[in-house]
Amino acid sequence: MTQNIEMTYEERQKFIQMHLDEPLKEKCRVQKVDDILGQDEAVLKILNNLRSQNPKSMILTGPGGTWKRDILRTCFKEVKSSEESFFKSGEFVEYYPDKKYNDDFIRDSLFGYVFEIDFGSRKIKKIKIGLVTRANNGILYIDNLENLTSNNILKLLDVMKSKKVYYEDRLILNVSDHVKRFLKEGFPADFRLAVNVDDSALLPDELLDLCEIIQFKEYDKRVLADIIKNSANKGMFYVDDEVCIKIADAAKNGEDAIGMLQHLAIKALKHGRDEITADDLKSVIF
Repeated sequence: MTQNIEMTYEERQKFIQMHLDEPLKEKCRVQKVDDILGQDEAVLKILNNLRSQNPKSMILTGPGGTWKRDILRTCFKEVKSSEESFFKSGEFVEYYPDKKYNDDFIRDSLFGYVFEIDFGSRKIKKIKIGLVTRANNGILYIDNLENLTSNNILKLLDVMKSKKVYYEDRLILNVSDHVKRFLKEGFPADFRLAVNVDDSALLPDELLDLCEIIQFKEYDKRVLADIIKNSANKGMFYVDDEVCIKIADAAKNGEDAIGMLQHLAIKALKHGRDEITADDLKSVIF
């Protein structure tokens, strides 16, 4: 454990870079199902669903800061490796629609669109596939579903039921036979939707009928202290158990705890230490 505060500037910069080659929260992301702590019921429910012959879409609900997306993605990676898995050739596709996005932009992003390239004497139609096609045989994870208008949610439901995405008939005119075939037959979109919401009761009944509700729970302080300890180890820091408990007590949730740990780690490194002490806590706990 390094305690030397008499480092040269170059030595200190190298020391900091060694520990912070990537943000601590990135180092702490769960990579294996066995690494997930404190969410046993949610993990079991996700795995059972994803391993079934006909997996359902999922609604992830519960308190914020519980790494719902990361846990789902880790479970997906584990299940995908099986030869019998529905997801073996699929991807985990993420979408974060913002309030400032207009309806057309969100629709084009999700479902794709046809556009023209002007070559002077002639125009050629091209297809930009949407996220629903990219997620074929995989998972389409959407955060902030409330930022989708009812029209786009209804379109999403139609695609989920038909397992294909179709384009307007008028777009089929004056296109090559290759493009025309895809426009007529539709593009594959057999995916499973996963949405992260605070209150599933706000979702339309038609969507609820297609989904399994996965309930995450608030972290027990003891479990959160273990997560902090494990995260510090991954970042090559030493933190006493009592300090971990104090951070857990002060944090609002799991993500907040790792944010505090990151702040404390940077402070320690600036003083040439890789140990986070009780004195360091004074800067984040009042």
